[in-house]
Amino acid sequence: MDQQETKNSILARIRAGKPSFHPLPEVPCYGYPGDPVANFVNKLLEFDGRAIKFKTRQDAIEWLGKQPETDSGKNVIYSSADGVDGNITEDELNDLHNAHRIETCVTDSHLGVGEMGSVWVTDNTLRHAACALLSRRLFIFLDSNDIVGGLHDAYSGIRLADHQYGSFYTGPSATADIEAVHITGAQGPLALTVMLYNCGDAPAEPMLMTNPNADTSVWQ
Repeated sequence: MDQQETKNSILARIRAGKPSFHPLPEVPCYGYPGDPVANFVNKLLEFDGRAIKFKTRQDAIEWLGKQPETDSGKNVIYSSADGVDGNITEDELNDLHNAHRIETCVTDSHLGVGEMGSVWVTDNTLRHAACALLSRRLFIFLDSNDIVGGLHDAYSGIRLADHQYGSFYTGPSATADIEAVHITGAQGPLALTVMLYNCGDAPAEPMLMTNPNADTSVWQ
């Protein structure tokens, strides 16, 4: 028996030994109690993320434009968000090694999860995952109407086949693997700020919400 015959024989035995088909069980969609937006903000802050509410997306854009992190004279800025300009070009990002220069990354999310304070970010809005993961500070626009209660609700609405890249971001990068010592920014952004818009309870003057126990020194 030559090599091809041996290969065909092995594959035939594998096919013959396959178990019979069984449909996947129905998984119930467990809800998560409470107001999704309030839960989202509380959980995001627990993970040392920051949140701020606005009446409109334009209000959020105007606030962001006044922040020192978006001063283009002092920062390398990547933006994939409409209405916000960056100063690193797509030509420069043909070599994604250049993403390590990015200090501020601005993008959009179309899904938030109240249960975890997480935002779902894909290539549809971010375009280059490296730009967020290698930046020092990450700002994300999120419509408050796009926040669902729990992870079951989130996964029921996600179509993974529609994206080359998708990830839940939950606060800034951090680790506590070594002696349970919390280190912020270990593998990625030092700060993550979610700018919630279409919030009926947004204050007249924007108020940045933070965890009072967070290590604020890393945000500078």
